[in-house]
Amino acid sequence: MQLFRTAVTGTAIATAGSVALGAAAARRLLRPASFVPPESELVYASQQSVPGTEPNGIARTHVVHVHGQSIGPQQVLRGLRVWRSLGASNQVVDTTDLPLRSLDPAAVDRVAAAVHAARARGAERVVLQGWSAGALAASTAAARTPVDGIVGVAPLLDVRSALRGAVTSARFPAAVGVVAGRIATTPGLSRLAGVPYPLTVTRWQDEGTPTLLLHSAADPLVATADLDVQRDRGVRVVTFERARHTLEWNEDPERWEGAVRDFAESLG
Repeated sequence: MQLFRTAVTGTAIATAGSVALGAAAARRLLRPASFVPPESELVYASQQSVPGTEPNGIARTHVVHVHGQSIGPQQVLRGLRVWRSLGASNQVVDTTDLPLRSLDPAAVDRVAAAVHAARARGAERVVLQGWSAGALAASTAAARTPVDGIVGVAPLLDVRSALRGAVTSARFPAAVGVVAGRIATTPGLSRLAGVPYPLTVTRWQDEGTPTLLLHSAADPLVATADLDVQRDRGVRVVTFERARHTLEWNEDPERWEGAVRDFAESLG
C-alpha cells in the first residue's frame, strides 16, 4: 500500500509539474513579456521610425508587415529597406494591444483590412510579410482575402510543433510541449497561460498564394517536417544556418534581401 501511495504521489507531482511547465511555455508564446533586443539585432531601428503607411500615397506594390509576439513593430523594420528599394509602399500592422497579439483573431482582421484599404487606394499588387507569429497571421488573412504574395520570416507553421521544439531545446520532455499546445488551444485551460480565450488557428492556412519562407536551420520553432509540407506545395524556402529565431536577416542581410528581391520580381 505504501508503495502504491508513493507511486500515486509521484505521478501527481509529475503531472502538476508538466502542467506548470506547459502553462509557462504557452504563456511565453501567447502573452510574452515585452522584449527589447540588443541594438545589434534590430540594427538602426527605433520606435520613432516605425512607419504607418509610407510614402503618403500607395505604390503599385504595397507591402503589409506583421510583427511577431514579443518585440512589436520594430521587429519588421529590417525588412523594409529591400521593398523601399523596389519602389513599394509599406504599412506596419501593430497588434501589441491585443490579448493574443499577432495570434489573435483580431490581428487577422487588421491585416485583411489593410489589404482591402490598399486595394481601394489603387495598389495593383499586395504582399504580406510576416515575422514568426505574424507570418501565421498573414497566411490566415491570405486564406480569407486574396493577396499576390506572402513572405514568412521564421514562420510559425504549426503552433504545436513549435511548442514541442521550444521545450525540447530547453531540455524539457517533449510531453511538456504537448501539454502547452493543449493549454493554448483549449477553452478554460488557456487562462493558465494568462489569456482570456484560446488560440483558434494553429497551422499555416494559405495553400495557393506564391510564398517565400526564410528560416534558420538553428531555429527550434520551425520543424523540418512542416517545411517539407510547404516545399511539396511549391513554396520557395531559403535556409540560413546559424541564426536564432527571426534573426535570419542579421546572419546575412545581402542574401536575405536578395531572396526577397528575387521573389518580388517573380510576382511580375
